[in-house]
Amino acid sequence: MTPRNTDISRLLYGVVDIFRKREKEFSISEIDRAWDDCEQRIKRAASRKAMRRRISIWSGAAAAAVILMLWLDGADLADTPGMTAIQDITTYALNTESVMTSGHIINMVPGCDTTVVDHNRASISCLANGTVLVNGRPVSGAADNPSADIYCQLAVPKGRRAEIEFADGTRLWANSGSRVVYPKEFSEDTREIYVSGEVYLDVAPDKNHPFIVRNKDFNVTVLGTSFNIMAYGNGTPSQVVLVSGKIDVDNSSDRTVTMSPGQLVDITGTAISSPRSVDVTPYVSWKDYMLVYRDKSLADVFSRLNICYGREFVLSSDVTDIKVTGKLYLKDDIEDVLHAIAFSAPVRYEERGDSIYVFRTGCAGTAP
Repeated sequence: MTPRNTDISRLLYGVVDIFRKREKEFSISEIDRAWDDCEQRIKRAASRKAMRRRISIWSGAAAAAVILMLWLDGADLADTPGMTAIQDITTYALNTESVMTSGHIINMVPGCDTTVVDHNRASISCLANGTVLVNGRPVSGAADNPSADIYCQLAVPKGRRAEIEFADGTRLWANSGSRVVYPKEFSEDTREIYVSGEVYLDVAPDKNHPFIVRNKDFNVTVLGTSFNIMAYGNGTPSQVVLVSGKIDVDNSSDRTVTMSPGQLVDITGTAISSPRSVDVTPYVSWKDYMLVYRDKSLADVFSRLNICYGREFVLSSDVTDIKVTGKLYLKDDIEDVLHAIAFSAPVRYEERGDSIYVFRTGCAGTAP
């Protein structure tokens, strides 16, 4: 900060000191982010005309001090330390939504080249030294085009899959149509990521550094456990299924639900259901390239296949409610999957252009 802002510096550091002495403590990184925001406001004010400079700067400092108070007060409302940082990654994720229209897996690393994977699967590794590998190859830097972004982003379109192994040993499987925002390195206080779509996580235990998964509608806090999140945001409820360990699920309505292994909760808007016991296999089998369903309608089964393969299925009205039980191996060739369905249910299918039409066996069937 320049000498002419010495008084402002004292003022803002005084504000920071006051809040540091409050009952709740905040990390140095949180204070630094607030300070950077204040400093930028002051610099912008300093560029105004000389005769208005002093008044403008002090006005900017006062406004920044108010913002700092609100910023820290917001952290006080959080149930857990680090809430402000989590809000930051959520805001960043919502403001930088990746458009997954290329049909390829895309991994973006700040300050480095964007990696486009033209295969159906991708494996990403985040090393302890900050290096990111995609399918075993280091992501090349772009020194002549530095980036101010602080988070990496993985976009997985329909019909594709990806895995991430973080430096702490946590593993994440991203299903088709999913997006993950993650840091190259976790902070000293918490481990946090943002997800949309469907992911399965096997979190490395660390009781001193909770792992927080953030979505626009809810958060999941864990210490070490395995669980599945499905949050496609397509009008259907989001779901969290716990396989092992223990997790807390909370949302903007300040409701927190603690889950035990073998339980599921639904999240609809600001409402979180009470945990209920389920067989977790049908919810997590996709990770092992299987689709397990028990007494499910064909409409539900083909809805999942749409995500897995990125193909559009059009079902006749007399097919949608047929209930089926079975297991499908999600092979690369969708023809094999359709044969398996036709073998176990009274249906037939026709491929017309980019869509696949499904009719009841014995019916002439015409496209809707």
